[in-house]
Amino acid sequence: MPGARPICRTAQAPSFATTRPPRRRPTAMATESASPTTVPRWAAAPRRTAVIARHTGILLLREPGTVIAYAVMSILLMIVLRPVYQRLGSPDGPAINQQAAGLAVMFTLLALDMAGQTLLSERTWRTWDRLRTSPAGPAAVLLGKVLPLTVVFALQQAVTFGFAAAAFGFDVAAGSWRLAVMVLAWALCVSCCGLALGAWVRTQGQLAAVSDIGALTVTCLSGCLVPLFVLPHWVSDVAKFSPGYWASRGFQAAVTGDHAVYDKALTITLTVSLLVLAIAAIRAPRAVR
Repeated sequence: MPGARPICRTAQAPSFATTRPPRRRPTAMATESASPTTVPRWAAAPRRTAVIARHTGILLLREPGTVIAYAVMSILLMIVLRPVYQRLGSPDGPAINQQAAGLAVMFTLLALDMAGQTLLSERTWRTWDRLRTSPAGPAAVLLGKVLPLTVVFALQQAVTFGFAAAAFGFDVAAGSWRLAVMVLAWALCVSCCGLALGAWVRTQGQLAAVSDIGALTVTCLSGCLVPLFVLPHWVSDVAKFSPGYWASRGFQAAVTGDHAVYDKALTITLTVSLLVLAIAAIRAPRAVR
């Protein structure tokens, strides 16, 4: 067109800006997989208990001297006192039944401080505050320490009864599963009593004094070292309030087949275990150095 200005078309520079892809709304399945799974505390408790039990078991295996010493001492004392028990006799069957049962109860009680040491050491090592503030909780901590202690004390009693069976004719077969259950019940009772002591005392000296005096008192009043029919009559009356007395009666009843006495002894032993474990659980969250 004449007189018209020419139109200059300038080329547009290419845009290097990247465009964002449109957002996609996450589906329900993607949302569930991305969000962390919340595990209830009760569901995680067995795993935490197992971790503490494994740690306690490792510590016990590193220092087995106490358990080995008490097992050997029970064997030596059984050999030395064998003629005495044979002369005294026993109104409830062979003398070896009472002797083996009494020594098993006695030397498990003497290891009471070892159970308390597992809890008191946490405060001595300054690790008790970590356990108290951890998600495990006092119940998981106590159960994690009770389980390996029960196994160790049960093995100690198994050595005593095994030697009595091999050397002096203690009838383990007659006890069958009842003897094994009573062994576990008594090992559990001593473990719980030791943890209760470890939760309440403050120093190693207090633990040693209370555990040694308590173990010797229960041993004497239970007829574990000397038969009750040889001791004064008042000892027989007081003995019925001692868990060691019922443990000894339970061992003998398991072998002789006295089911009524066995059931009563097992019930009392387990009841005492639960009571002292509850006492330890009450004290453990507030235990301080």
